[in-house]
Amino acid sequence: MNPMKTLLTAAAFAAALALPASADTVDIGGGVTLAYDKARSGAQNVILIHGYSFSKDIWSKVMPEIAGDATVYAYDMRGFGDSTKTDSGYDFATMAADLGGFMISLGIDSAVLVGHSLGRVFLQDFATAHPEKAAHLVLMNVQARNKPPLGMSDGFRARIDAWGAPEDNKAIFERATPIYFKRGSLSDAQLAELVEMNVNSGTAALKESFEFFLTAEPMADAEFAKITAPTTIVAATHDIVPISVAAGLLDSLPQIEVVVVSRSGHSPMWEKPEAIVGVIQEALGN
Repeated sequence: MNPMKTLLTAAAFAAALALPASADTVDIGGGVTLAYDKARSGAQNVILIHGYSFSKDIWSKVMPEIAGDATVYAYDMRGFGDSTKTDSGYDFATMAADLGGFMISLGIDSAVLVGHSLGRVFLQDFATAHPEKAAHLVLMNVQARNKPPLGMSDGFRARIDAWGAPEDNKAIFERATPIYFKRGSLSDAQLAELVEMNVNSGTAALKESFEFFLTAEPMADAEFAKITAPTTIVAATHDIVPISVAAGLLDSLPQIEVVVVSRSGHSPMWEKPEAIVGVIQEALGN
């Protein structure tokens, strides 16, 4: 390990701790308020977008390190965390519009956009509609929008139908959460923390966003080609999404690079945060 790099990383972390993240909300219209954290104050912007059932808190191990280099935002998507729980609006177009409203309301002209799982899928829609707002895309644990979705199955339908009362949802999360992490990587305390994070998801969001993810019409290749931002795909060796899915994207866009995170499951920002920090710093040009 390079001792100078370690020293600089420690210095950045210490600086970030001196300027802790602030929690706030922003009204994006249509009766929707998004909760977000903001850290530091720098010339470049980074927006961190969580995946299905998680919240902005999933970025807690990454945000302080990046805050030494940029202004960093992490927000709760509609229906998740502390944002407004609506009965509808969980399609990719609405998710992209919510991000646009978030950026406009906070005066963010462009940003490095980092999306995980569900968050990285709709970012592809956003980047085709607003290429000028995407300084760089970091798509983690990816599925390409120009490829057919997984499709509905009896098992997926049963999973969607099972979401309901908070106590039922908590029981599901207690069973399902470990699937999204490398086997044996979570302590009992960490699992409990993640389950509490997930339980704050709205039932409509859990049902509708997952169904749309499974059944959405793929984006036309000509539309997909409108993604012009430099793009980094992050795959993980122990992910439920095969590395071959990420590698297949190399033929779709010429500007794509793939980074593979070793010994991580579906959530490398939690399991291997130092690797994700490095990817984002690279996107910032640091």
